Amino acid sequence: MNKKIVFCGGGNMAEGIMRGLLNNGVATPKNITVSELFPARCEYLSSTYGVFALTDATAAIKEADVIIIAVNPPQVPSVTKVLKELINEKTIVLSIAAGVTIATLESQVGSDKKVLRVMPNTLIQSGNGHSAACVNANLDDNDKEVVTAILNALGQTMYIAENMFDTFTAFSCSGPLWIYKTVEGLINAGVYVGFSRREARNIIIKNMLGVAQVLDVTGAHPAVKVDEMTSPGGVTIEALKSLEQEGLAAALMTSVTAAVKKANSIE
Repeated sequence: MNKKIVFCGGGNMAEGIMRGLLNNGVATPKNITVSELFPARCEYLSSTYGVFALTDATAAIKEADVIIIAVNPPQVPSVTKVLKELINEKTIVLSIAAGVTIATLESQVGSDKKVLRVMPNTLIQSGNGHSAACVNANLDDNDKEVVTAILNALGQTMYIAENMFDTFTAFSCSGPLWIYKTVEGLINAGVYVGFSRREARNIIIKNMLGVAQVLDVTGAHPAVKVDEMTSPGGVTIEALKSLEQEGLAAALMTSVTAAVKKANSIE
């Protein structure tokens, strides 16, 4: 993809996205510019990734195909004020600022501009996990191809309605929590029954990866795979009986619901 990309903000999330773009060959260093206020951070990004990192990126913004707003929400108005005077109707403005709506962005850069919100994948370093995107009416199919190429460098892309963004934040972005805690609990269980912590960790991580791959490749419902594992009077059905008695499924549903409720209550 030969597109000129400018990051407004050079913090950790911007760096993660940049690294994903470069590692996956979606962009080259010469096509990436970072607008960053701190000279030391500019030096770090330039020397580490070979990109252009500048305290004044006015010229690059004027020529950019894609602008990625990667600053904290309170800083967005100062960024969009600058952008409004420099970008044109062809520029794609992508914001990862949490809670800043498309309507707000349109009011700041112009309703005629190509604007979208993105909630980035939180597992960028793994190459798995979804980013959520919501676009305004000004982006066409070609623009969405560009956006998808950028976001797929971070994992996978899901286009959702804007009113689902807070719920996505709770269910997807907080989602690794439930997996981490499950892994942690199973490692402890392995230690309890006699394995070393290293042995238990290795067993559980490979099981977790294997299960994810099987479900991804086959498209099977988890219940079908559980059914295949549980022979009459066997070890696995005994484990399943105990799990059902302890209420694992209900606990997960309660926890997810609590996270979604919290995410939707934050203004």
